[in-house]
Amino acid sequence: MADISSWRWPVGRDPAFGRRLYQLRTERGLSLNRLGKIASFSPGFLSELEAATKGPSAETAARLDELLEAGGQLVALASSVRRPPQAPRVLPMEQIETLRRQVNETITSSGMSPAAVDDWEQTVREHGRATRYRPPAIHLDELYGDFAELGHQLKNRHSSFTLRRLTRVTAQLAGLMFLTLIKMNERDAARTWARTARVAAREAGDARVHSWVRAQEAYVHFYSDRYDEALTVAQHAQDLVDEAPCVGAVLAAALEARALGKMRRAEDARAAIGTAETILAHLDAEAVTASAFGYDEAQLRFHEGNALTHLHDSPAAWRAQQRALALYPDSDYLDRALVKLDRASCLTQDGDPAASLDYATDALASLNDAERQGLLTVRGREVFHQLPAAARNLPAGRAFHDLLMITAASEGNDS
Repeated sequence: MADISSWRWPVGRDPAFGRRLYQLRTERGLSLNRLGKIASFSPGFLSELEAATKGPSAETAARLDELLEAGGQLVALASSVRRPPQAPRVLPMEQIETLRRQVNETITSSGMSPAAVDDWEQTVREHGRATRYRPPAIHLDELYGDFAELGHQLKNRHSSFTLRRLTRVTAQLAGLMFLTLIKMNERDAARTWARTARVAAREAGDARVHSWVRAQEAYVHFYSDRYDEALTVAQHAQDLVDEAPCVGAVLAAALEARALGKMRRAEDARAAIGTAETILAHLDAEAVTASAFGYDEAQLRFHEGNALTHLHDSPAAWRAQQRALALYPDSDYLDRALVKLDRASCLTQDGDPAASLDYATDALASLNDAERQGLLTVRGREVFHQLPAAARNLPAGRAFHDLLMITAASEGNDS
């Protein structure tokens, strides 16, 4: 009998089947030609099976097992034969995306279906909720991808009703774009996107969406330190809906309170807070939600506390801040941190810079760089510069400053 242990089996093949086939054949005194005639296989094919240059099918293994009376050995070995691994075909992502767009074009070439428009509206709602917990730089990338796709869809033919719905979606997505950009402290880009959102909102003919866009635009002006313009835009947001209870109106009233607080117009600021309270009390239940398209008491208390902080009314501000922190979930990291920074500012006003530093550091140190970027870093710097020079030079003051600088460096801004 030949010594098959010295055979060189092909890499990637399991030689066990071929080895046992050879043993069974030779033990029974069968040549390759003879077995081939009995089994109706060519001698060459059998030789390849024994050499493991070919693998057996289940049928082939069963046939040979029966003829050689192997008692199921060959069938079992055939099931464990390892086929040579096939290298996966990797398609370029651009090719995959092109195919997807072609399919989408085919689906929508005669107009988008109501189900497809429903899906876009659901996508916008999901983005609205994500604004409350997703870091702005990460969310911006997701918004960009969906906005690019929406722009592509708008080029297709649609009924007037479908086009109006898509235009409303466009206004909302553009609004989320500039809201996200202002959170990143990208003020110029936020202003240009605000114009896009404003145009789309007018085209959509939906007063509530238009009011929401204008209210969010007022925040762009507020964070750009243009308080008079912020007040003008906020008032327009309320005028668009005749001060009816909707998210745009309550956002605008709360923004008025904050801008008036910055301007130290205490009586007017408190009146604006009262207006926001009244509108919130009359909002539909579905509008009282944690979303960019909703408004709830947690936001109102944050905005109230911020206005009162600027008015240097620390006791009243602290009550609002405590309530806001009790209502906000931990996932709403941005507003929670802003509330804490407002509290730190109040502590400085009250002559306790050490406590202010502790509170401000606690607000930011637990966040990662992506979460601290943008508005939080800007507000943190404001709190730092409000501190007396002696406090800024304390170890705690230098540590807080370093934390702000590390975040600024990760943004590519060392100022």
